[in-house]
Amino acid sequence: MNGPHAIPRPAAAAPEDAVLRLADGRYAGQFRGLTLHSAFQPIFSLAHRRVVGYEALLRARDGEDGAVSPFAAFALARDEAETVHLDRLCRGVHVHNFAAPADSGAWLFLNVSPQVVVHGRAYGAFFEAMLKRRAFPPQRLVVEILEEEIRDEAMLADAVAYYRGLGCLVAIDDFGAGHSNFDRIWRIAPDIVKLDRAMTVQAAESARVRRVMPNLVGLLHQSGSLVLMEGVETEEEALIGMEAGIDLMQGYYFGRPAPCPCGNGEALEALERRFAHYSHSERDRHRDQLAPYVETFLRAAGRLAKKEITWEGACAALFTLPQTTRLFILDDAGRQWGDSVLAPGRQPAEDARFTPLADGGGAVWSRRRYFIEALERPGEIQVSRPYLSITGAGMCVTLSLLFQQGGESRVFCCDLDWRNS
Repeated sequence: MNGPHAIPRPAAAAPEDAVLRLADGRYAGQFRGLTLHSAFQPIFSLAHRRVVGYEALLRARDGEDGAVSPFAAFALARDEAETVHLDRLCRGVHVHNFAAPADSGAWLFLNVSPQVVVHGRAYGAFFEAMLKRRAFPPQRLVVEILEEEIRDEAMLADAVAYYRGLGCLVAIDDFGAGHSNFDRIWRIAPDIVKLDRAMTVQAAESARVRRVMPNLVGLLHQSGSLVLMEGVETEEEALIGMEAGIDLMQGYYFGRPAPCPCGNGEALEALERRFAHYSHSERDRHRDQLAPYVETFLRAAGRLAKKEITWEGACAALFTLPQTTRLFILDDAGRQWGDSVLAPGRQPAEDARFTPLADGGGAVWSRRRYFIEALERPGEIQVSRPYLSITGAGMCVTLSLLFQQGGESRVFCCDLDWRNS
């Protein structure tokens, strides 16, 4: 990062001096026996169904034309000054090589070393001047910061303010890895949050993580950030992202890094067709699984409202279905009438450690969505999203229905065991 009070140090002051134009018209950098090239990986917008940006990635080769990883290349820097110099050199090479179609307005995603974010201002101005020399509009740049490695909150905030001041967008990279936390999301309000690939892998392996993903994405959206899923390698991972409401995707499934920015929508078009089929199948499966419960619940509630059966009779009808766990009634303020009625063989708390929460008698559930939606749509059965039951300590789905009994409003509720669904 550079600022008005920077102290110039020659070792990092002129990295573009090491940028060379190659015979094929592209550019490369030279650093400690390495030749530094660019590769660009496409980033797709699911809504726009096209490439909207490219991440610039370092491709280094030694004198024998052997590949050297970015980590190994940066390990050759002998001190802080050389690290800053190498980071700036890489960014200079990438900006020189970036040639996306001018009318596409595509973003260029550039990584900035955490060490440069913290100490870069001590080595003089670079970034703004480089962009001006290349006539590169800063609004087409997305600066990626690996915030997990930056411990100084003030320096991180200053870095974000600096790049924003230039007109760039700011992205937090690898969110969900290591010690990343929401506290920093609230503080620095990044324009884009890139989810670490580890989260994608976990979602593919765990139904629990997959179930939480839409809520995580929703929370990031509410904080004011777009969400990018990186490292997408399979169709299954891409479908998980679509299901979660991800905005942008990047990974081998959509396109590998290449020397020239390029990408097509063939993978996305096929994915959309697959997702439509997948969504219909999931809806059909969910509907079929719930159908006997909804039918029995509606019939029991109707008979209960007409006093054709007792409360015990209504419970008995629903307890013939295997996933029914508990039944309870709320008044129009959301207060529970009496104790919950448990299915035969069920314990008040499936996990004995949660026994203090098992008794719902007199509890007020007015803030629960199943109660609010039942009030908003009287006479219609509401089906909640899966959630953790505070009384049963297990994943459940709640059916709810507002009905009239003796001139008073009641909300009939039925919890279904959803741990294995």
